[in-house]
Amino acid sequence: MTVIIPKKAYLTIVAASIRFANPKILYDDWLEIYGIFIGKTSKKSKDLIITEAYNITHQVKREEDLIDNVYWSDEDYISFSMIDDHAFSKGEYTVGWYHSHPGHRVMMTSLDIRTTATYQQYNPLAISLVFNPERLTRQIELPARKGDPELRLNNDPGFKIFRLDNPENMDSNYHEVFDYKIDGFESKEQLVEYTQKFVMDITNLFPKDNVIESYNNFVNNKITQVNSLLMGTEDYLKTLARKDEKSRIPEVLENQKKEINKFVAETYVKIENMKEFLDYLEYKEKDAIIPNVKDVLSNWDDRISNLEDKLKELSKKF
Repeated sequence: MTVIIPKKAYLTIVAASIRFANPKILYDDWLEIYGIFIGKTSKKSKDLIITEAYNITHQVKREEDLIDNVYWSDEDYISFSMIDDHAFSKGEYTVGWYHSHPGHRVMMTSLDIRTTATYQQYNPLAISLVFNPERLTRQIELPARKGDPELRLNNDPGFKIFRLDNPENMDSNYHEVFDYKIDGFESKEQLVEYTQKFVMDITNLFPKDNVIESYNNFVNNKITQVNSLLMGTEDYLKTLARKDEKSRIPEVLENQKKEINKFVAETYVKIENMKEFLDYLEYKEKDAIIPNVKDVLSNWDDRISNLEDKLKELSKKF
């Protein structure tokens, strides 16, 4: 039996994990993330087919905790219920859960075993996926003991999949599920290369806090830069005209157009990435954040909608 993971579900795990554990965040502030899979079992092949992954919550660190704990909010329980209803409407169900071990070895803790047991008791084929961002980005497995060497990996997707030997036992042993497939990639090499680039974009464009404010600042900054490029171009052309160097104006204007269009194209790619990243929010965040962010990002579209007309005006003016 093979566990089938679609590309979108895999990227959902990566995005959430990197959002809360990346080089822009102090190591001591790295947080685990938690989510669930919905899907079904193929009647023909008996494969476990994951159709969607949903980010639910992230770790909250409290000084009184001696070990890492998971704190589920009322909003999280509402999320579980809504996702269950969605799955049921498609003839699907919860097929497992995932979480991250940022900066830690990929394994199952006693808490992970107890959590996995609750899933496998309802569905014996349910899985637990454990992801470590460093395993993907650095292609290393952290040592089991301090002082041991790091183990080099080759084209590893950053995770392992586990099942319990006896889900009725809350202290059960577990085993690794080696037979899995991530759809949407032609090879392991392509998967790692693509996802490592994806990690860089998430690190730079998907903040763990204040998403709306961060995106608003980004858009306003880009609008200011476009305005500056336009004003700088016009001032440059005025200077050429004043110095009686009008013969240079067509060439200078064409070069400035290329520079502005290049800036707009690069910004457009980032804006599209930011729109995509909204899919990777925690389920409870989406209703509050997505409409506001779409309004923020639309400001960029509004600003550049008449950019070509402004460039044509400059051409006529000089």
